[in-house]
Amino acid sequence: MLPKPIIDFHTHVGRLYYNLRPFTAKKLLKRLDELGISMAVILPIENPEELDYYVTTESVLRICRRYRDRLIPFCNVDPRRGHPDLFDPYPIIEEYVSRGCRGFGESLAGLYVDDYRQQKIYRAVGELGIPIVMHLDAYRNIDEVGLPRFEKMIKKYSKTIFVAHGPHWWAEISADIKPEDLKRHPKGPVKPGRVEELLKKYSNLYADLSAESGYNALSRDPEHARGFLERNSGKLLFATDLLEENQEVKILEFLEKMNLKTETYEKILHKNAEKLLKL
Repeated sequence: MLPKPIIDFHTHVGRLYYNLRPFTAKKLLKRLDELGISMAVILPIENPEELDYYVTTESVLRICRRYRDRLIPFCNVDPRRGHPDLFDPYPIIEEYVSRGCRGFGESLAGLYVDDYRQQKIYRAVGELGIPIVMHLDAYRNIDEVGLPRFEKMIKKYSKTIFVAHGPHWWAEISADIKPEDLKRHPKGPVKPGRVEELLKKYSNLYADLSAESGYNALSRDPEHARGFLERNSGKLLFATDLLEENQEVKILEFLEKMNLKTETYEKILHKNAEKLLKL
């Protein structure tokens, strides 16, 4: 059995897809109970590139107020709001933080990861002392193979806590990444790549293990995964990316089979999250 508590750093609620019923807070909590998860971060969706519908920060705050002991609200602001040169996201994010939001994201804008509008977000969340969950793939927070743009942002905004996630990020776990891997989940043995290099290099960078991309990065090479999890236990966050009530979650069983040190499990399952969320 995995040690408790377990904090899920990446979930969603609301009407997300046209062909699915809304994923209500009650449905989410039922799924969390089934999985043995104590608390979960709820990420709003306010970027048009992602799902079929928006889930606003206001709705997330309203939902989390009803379940304060289980659900933790994050906020979101699309960087393309208003006049691009005049728009300042800081006062909006500051207000959300004052109302209980403990982080920002999920960042899903269809822009280059170092776009000047994105940098306004990075600066604001760094000044406010909250983490930002970044989804990187071929269409959102865009970067080249090797993540040169993202690294520049991590270095430039050293006070900002970046939590990386998504197909491009996790494809970079292996050094033999190809451009086409940014749109898929590559298979086969891992040759240590940029993910571990960046996690070790930058104290303000973390990663969440959610979704198929996180699970695939580990399960494609279990032997590498065991060492990776142990070596980077202080920088990894358990997460599921739950979007619907019948969604399969394979990461918990995989982690249990790894037979990691108790200290490693505790950091990944809850201690790192408690630190970033200031619980």
